[in-house]
Amino acid sequence: MIEIKIPKEIRDYKEKFLFGLTIRQFISAAAALAVCVPLFLFGKEALGEDLIGWIIILVGAPIIAFGFFKFNGMPFEQFLMILYRQKWAEPQKRKYEELPVYWYCRKEIIETEIIHQQAAIKRNKKKQPKRKEGIKQ
Repeated sequence: MIEIKIPKEIRDYKEKFLFGLTIRQFISAAAALAVCVPLFLFGKEALGEDLIGWIIILVGAPIIAFGFFKFNGMPFEQFLMILYRQKWAEPQKRKYEELPVYWYCRKEIIETEIIHQQAAIKRNKKKQPKRKEGIKQ
């Protein structure tokens, strides 16, 4: 079978739509503009330009990330799902819990050892000759 090697950058090729952006990038940039421009125009008088500028950054950054952010070939929404699963849904810290079964077995073993030791002590007492007390004069 004949195999044709394709360079990696060709596999990642996305068709450009408008202004050198892909369709996904263009839609996210348009959505960010549609949200942030009115927010600035109507919010600068109420909150001031400095505060509204920070609010626009906080609101616009995730919208832009949906179009431009890629991590290991994953789009932003897949990255968020993996991040959510790793951090909150399926935590990676596992707690070690020792099962109490060992303690029950240990208790039985200790009891049997005590019984054997007591039996050995009784056997040793029986084997030792009793001292005869001599007649005292």
